[in-house]
Amino acid sequence: MNPKYKIKCVYIRILILLILTINSSTAFSQLFDGAQSHFRIKWRQINTDKFQLIFPEEFSSAAPILANRLELFIEQTASKLNRPSKKISIILQQNHIAQNGFVQLAPRKSEFYSTPSSVADNQEWLPNLALHESRHFAQFDNLTGNLKRPLFEQLALALFGLNLPAWFFEGDAVLQETLFSSGGRGRLASWNMPIRANIQSDLSFDFNKYVHGSFKDLVPSYYTIGYFMNSFLYEKDPEIHGKILEEMNGKLLRPFNFERSLKKYSSQKSNQLFKSTVQDLTEKWNKVPDINASDSIEIADRFPTDYFLPQTVNNTVYALQHSRQFTPRIVRFENNNTKRLYKKVVQIGQQLTPYFDAQGHLMVWDEYRKDPRFEKQTYNIINVYDVNTGKIHHLTQNTRYYSPVLSTDLSEIAVVEISLANRAQVVFLDTKTGNKLDSIPVPAGTHVQQPQFNTASDKLVAIAVNEKGTNLIEINRNNKEIKYLLDWSNFQLERPVYAGERIIFKANFKDKDGIYALENDSVSSLTDSQFGAFNPFAANDTLYYNTYTTNGYKVRKQLLAEDTEKRIIPSTAQTLYPRQNDAAQELLPPPANDYPIQDYNVTKHSFNFHSITLSGSDFESFDNLKPGIFWISNDILNTTATKIGYEYDAEIEKSTYSAELSYQRYFPKVSLSYRNRGQLGQATRNGNRDSIINFDYREHYFAADIQLPFSVYRGNKVYSYGVNMGTSYQKRYDLSLTTLRNFNDVISFPLNYQAYFNKNSLRAAMDIAPRWGQNLSFTYRHLPFENELSGDIWSLRTSFYFPGVLLNHSLQVRYSMQESSGRYLYSNDIPLVNGFANFLSPAVKNTLLFDYRLPIAYPDWSIGNMAYLKRIRGVISADYQNLAEANLSPKTAGAGLSFDFNAFKYPLPLFTFGSRLTYINDKTAKNRIVPTFSLGYSY
Repeated sequence: MNPKYKIKCVYIRILILLILTINSSTAFSQLFDGAQSHFRIKWRQINTDKFQLIFPEEFSSAAPILANRLELFIEQTASKLNRPSKKISIILQQNHIAQNGFVQLAPRKSEFYSTPSSVADNQEWLPNLALHESRHFAQFDNLTGNLKRPLFEQLALALFGLNLPAWFFEGDAVLQETLFSSGGRGRLASWNMPIRANIQSDLSFDFNKYVHGSFKDLVPSYYTIGYFMNSFLYEKDPEIHGKILEEMNGKLLRPFNFERSLKKYSSQKSNQLFKSTVQDLTEKWNKVPDINASDSIEIADRFPTDYFLPQTVNNTVYALQHSRQFTPRIVRFENNNTKRLYKKVVQIGQQLTPYFDAQGHLMVWDEYRKDPRFEKQTYNIINVYDVNTGKIHHLTQNTRYYSPVLSTDLSEIAVVEISLANRAQVVFLDTKTGNKLDSIPVPAGTHVQQPQFNTASDKLVAIAVNEKGTNLIEINRNNKEIKYLLDWSNFQLERPVYAGERIIFKANFKDKDGIYALENDSVSSLTDSQFGAFNPFAANDTLYYNTYTTNGYKVRKQLLAEDTEKRIIPSTAQTLYPRQNDAAQELLPPPANDYPIQDYNVTKHSFNFHSITLSGSDFESFDNLKPGIFWISNDILNTTATKIGYEYDAEIEKSTYSAELSYQRYFPKVSLSYRNRGQLGQATRNGNRDSIINFDYREHYFAADIQLPFSVYRGNKVYSYGVNMGTSYQKRYDLSLTTLRNFNDVISFPLNYQAYFNKNSLRAAMDIAPRWGQNLSFTYRHLPFENELSGDIWSLRTSFYFPGVLLNHSLQVRYSMQESSGRYLYSNDIPLVNGFANFLSPAVKNTLLFDYRLPIAYPDWSIGNMAYLKRIRGVISADYQNLAEANLSPKTAGAGLSFDFNAFKYPLPLFTFGSRLTYINDKTAKNRIVPTFSLGYSY
């Protein structure tokens, strides 16, 4: 056999192992979660031959419209493939306001987070989402459609991820949303802007960097480069995607299946296709000269940093700073005689899209919130910050408000509200109390975004989006009349503001985004930035706006000229590719079917066996992997999970048979499990510890656990807290040592309790740990129902995080203590010192860890085709044990390096390989310096 082919086979075996170690609830472009919707939601459904649409009762009036569109989209997105899409369950998470969606197998379903937000687009959010996800239905069914429930959905998901790279299936879905709509991201200048800026700035990043991303550089996601690579293929052959998937189907274990199929039909492999695509884009985007603005407010940031939404109050410029080194915050710009500086004004929390508004001494913004228990019950609230007092007022709670804007006299705040039926209205709130003063509904089917008051606060300008496309609207505050200012189109309009009688806004009227003025029904261009201009703000005779650079969004200003000679009124936004533009001219209207709406019974659908898996722990850790076979069930609303199976522990040569059930629809999460398992034990001969006898036995083990987990966001902090309780029953039998005395064959209902509270800062992208954090957990275990056994153990675990010497460094101080007696005398419920297994230790009473972690480098190195190294981290630690008996010297000390990398061409998960040297300060240690290695992953 060819040695090169042997190496490839080894790569494939390793990759199969890695893919199969990924939990089946994870996506390759988005992370699937196991979170629940609120139990109070009353679910309804529409059932057709092609899909089951499940939605909250409040969405019933809009559901038939979506169902008709789905009928068309599912047919269209599979039209050039060899197999039609199979029936799938689609859940509308209307109470979850984050804009997202996914398709998964194991179990087979799709979830649409269907509430439109303030994120600007060139068409309606929900139809665009449905079109995109419909293509994923078709991809799954054309590649792995023969592997289905009740046994093979997890295998199908693993093989899909193994065979099809994320850039291909996500880029293809973006292509389809552009082909079968008049909008789509392919028609957005802001979508292609990051890669265009890199190309025109001669930043020649390689394919791996585009696929895997970077900590240190701005690189568009694999969605973007994937769209262009798929478009390049489609322009040459509109049937090529069907040909590639058909060639791969049935050969899912063939090494480099996708690369072979791609090579067969395009004459290129992925990396060659990437280079050809970039070359084609370079020719389409002839390099443009630098365009200098009259003034640029630039900060010498080490890493890419955005300064969104520049605004002025009393000649002070404010902006919303987004950085990989910091969490979001509002800053103000200051000058000294040598360079431009900024100062933090206020830290803000999580947002769905960057936003704030400043007027007088007040600032307002919206923040994302979630229900403490049910993570798919989410909200958007309004915050008010007083610059004079430095205090934040949470004006609303549990609301669905977006894009707050202050009136000139600071008495009112206008917001956009989205109902559970996706109906939009502009609501006016009292600035001091948050009470609702008035509202102006917009026409049904129209979504309104990003409103702004005029100087007199008697009008608002905003963006309107409906099935016709996008428009600017003016809302009269007094008579509530709505006036449409432009023709409906497929342009992406953003951030309209008043400048006297003119309306300033951003649009993609040309091949890049720019700032435009509307006056007397005439549109004129105000900017000519190199890559794109955004977020206009007018003050007196000055225009402030963001301009995009390869180092982030920066702030620029220029005179607000009266010249209106540059009149730009194009008819439609186009893609770079003729075939896509031609396809949009042949769009079909959706059908107009009537669908009966029925109740959906959650309990009735609790059991949904879909897959055989080989791990009892879903490969959550690489440690202690045990071969086995399990049959798993998950209902599609994440309320009930069941698993039955068998595994073999090679270390002790024993088998385990098990069954597990978890139910988490309501506040407590309840888990029940049974195991019939073989165990090993040790006994001493006549109490002599130097004479140890091994024995084995089997046992029936029943366990029950109740969890009450809660978590909330509050500004820049994340709180998690809860209580857990558990018990078990053990019946031991088949003891191999019949002469053994004092062996308890029954252990009846030991109880354990845990209470915990964690408060941690949000982490920036480059943070290794929270900058600030306080974490406490108390556990108690005892035997209240045992006559022959006694004892208890309690433990307290604490962990505190502090900022390090430099940004993104972290110091952790972890102290834990425990007390035990009786049966628990030699149990350890607290973290032990590093290297604990390498020395003889007395009973552990407490431990103390000092742990300093720091980033060392962000290399962005491609290691052949096997790995892409994104970050190198270091750690230095000192471990103390039993402080009352110890001197100032730690029991162990260590240092290590960790390497964060992606494997092959897969952007998820992020693997971490850790290496560490531990010095053991104990005379019983056989080796004073012990090396250890670890491998883990995260999403």
